[in-house]
Amino acid sequence: MRVLHVSGCYFPATEWGGVVAAVASMARAQQLAGIEIEIFTTTQRSSMALPRIEPGTRLLDGIPVSWFQSLAAGGRGFVALDILGALRRRVREFDLVHIHMLWTFVGIFAARACRRQGVPYVVSPHGALDPFALGQRAFEKKLFLLAGERRSLERAALICFATGAERTSAPDWVRRRPSVVISNVVDAPGTPANPLVRASSREILILGRIHLIKGFDLLVPALRQVLDAIPEARLTIAGPDENGYQARVKAMVAAHGLTDAVQFTGLLGPEERDAALLRAALLVAPSYQENFGMAVAEAMAAGLPVIVSDKVNLAEEISAAGAGLVVPTESGRLAEAIVALLRDSERRARMGAAGRRLVRERYSAASVGTQLRDAYAGLIAPRA
Repeated sequence: MRVLHVSGCYFPATEWGGVVAAVASMARAQQLAGIEIEIFTTTQRSSMALPRIEPGTRLLDGIPVSWFQSLAAGGRGFVALDILGALRRRVREFDLVHIHMLWTFVGIFAARACRRQGVPYVVSPHGALDPFALGQRAFEKKLFLLAGERRSLERAALICFATGAERTSAPDWVRRRPSVVISNVVDAPGTPANPLVRASSREILILGRIHLIKGFDLLVPALRQVLDAIPEARLTIAGPDENGYQARVKAMVAAHGLTDAVQFTGLLGPEERDAALLRAALLVAPSYQENFGMAVAEAMAAGLPVIVSDKVNLAEEISAAGAGLVVPTESGRLAEAIVALLRDSERRARMGAAGRRLVRERYSAASVGTQLRDAYAGLIAPRA
């Protein structure tokens, strides 16, 4: 079985968030399941200040990846014209194409090429169809739907959701399409946490893009309340700025008198990311919408307790497993949850162990790879 993955962004452009890690982990899982994988993507970075990605085809973790030159140097311009010719020439080499992300021209190009050449394709929206997400840049997204995105979804052989909550929140016309729920793959850090370091830690970690959707307007005032109860608590904000929102977060921090208690690290590399997960006391994700929450799942894999909003689609599983606390999108409730866990290291340890078990049982590469292979097989059988 040969499968082509098409995504607007891919490594090293991790500033785009969890979709990059989700695509990479999905590809690795499929390799383990005996599927031959290739990836088409673009050189798009979110900012012109980031290092340029050279176009071309190279092996990354044993997978051939082709980066096509984006027309824009920074921002959301996932337009790479060279991918059109590559898709026309090569799409029939594959049994199936898996398209990631919505609101990208490369995704629309790939779906159109598949329809014209009779190759089935699967679409993973990665949270783009959630009502909150649809409300962001709403006019732009309506134009994308008119330009071909709606047809891409309506003609897909299968819609692949990461959680049941993601499928439930999608528009009615999408839910009527054939769909499947298959989790992302989550990897644990190679080195286990030192239990003594973690027990004594007062570090609160938020990991991911600095974007309004992440709930910083809830977290910053919550931290003010936390410090009133636990003065030694500290917040680490680990992630890249998106659309200049970091300046607004820094202004909030200063307005609440929290400058000395908050650290901005910027985008972390893999080793730095693992180190941050291993030294923190807990991870917070007070997001207004989170399709899966790769950072949350990675924290659980590292044995870190999590506090998430009820808008994070993993919230129900986290609560059922006892891997963390779920709170509404309210600063006061968020502060109470943080204080409760910072004051109880034994409870944090129990939650961390529960999180590791949840990840092993539900998000392993072997399990996800088998589920994807079976889902694909049902789509390509008529072409055999």
